[in-house]
Amino acid sequence: MALIEWPAEQFRTTKTTYHVDWTSRGAGVGLSGSEQIIDTGTGIWRFKIEFQFDHDRARLRRFEALVREMRGRLNTAVIPLYDAYAYDQGVSPLQERWQDDTFFSDDTGWSAGTAVQPMITTGVAAAGANQITVDLVNPRRPSFDVGDLFTVNGFLYSVVRRNAGGWVKIEPPLRQAIPAGTVLQTTPPLVYAKFATDGEGERARDLLSWGEPVTITFVEDFDR
Repeated sequence: MALIEWPAEQFRTTKTTYHVDWTSRGAGVGLSGSEQIIDTGTGIWRFKIEFQFDHDRARLRRFEALVREMRGRLNTAVIPLYDAYAYDQGVSPLQERWQDDTFFSDDTGWSAGTAVQPMITTGVAAAGANQITVDLVNPRRPSFDVGDLFTVNGFLYSVVRRNAGGWVKIEPPLRQAIPAGTVLQTTPPLVYAKFATDGEGERARDLLSWGEPVTITFVEDFDR
């Protein structure tokens, strides 16, 4: 299995939808060539991404090359999920310390303004847990909002409840245990996913010749 980066800047993404399918137990073919079967109640993220190329030759050919690199459901795509309302530098800009390694008296620092202040967990969370705690001090930063997305090791999570003290409830449950001090990927979340079928993208040229967008469906990759 190989990780294939899908660089968002090479495509005009017109629509991205994602949801957790709680009833299906199939998550695509794994390394063994057999279907990945998950436990009931785990849920599977499904992603539909719509691309438009405006008859751009270079982008179309790069798209087709990426589809071939995926080798059907064998390889794994690394997909950035961009959200206009994301937890990013506009919400929590990167802060810097004073020269003596201290912050201001209100526990904030100089705003670097070029990146997001990383969100870091403060305690161990076991696989299957749906609650984590994040560090909101040193320097002080805002907590997640309900609806924010983040990834850990390519697994996607959505914030469904939170409080001002750093407690966060997530869906779906943690796919893997995460240690204290884990940095949560927020800008953008990077999702590991496989094609939902071997035939994804095969009609790209036909659709684009009529000016229609191309839609690719991915499913969450559990084969780690």
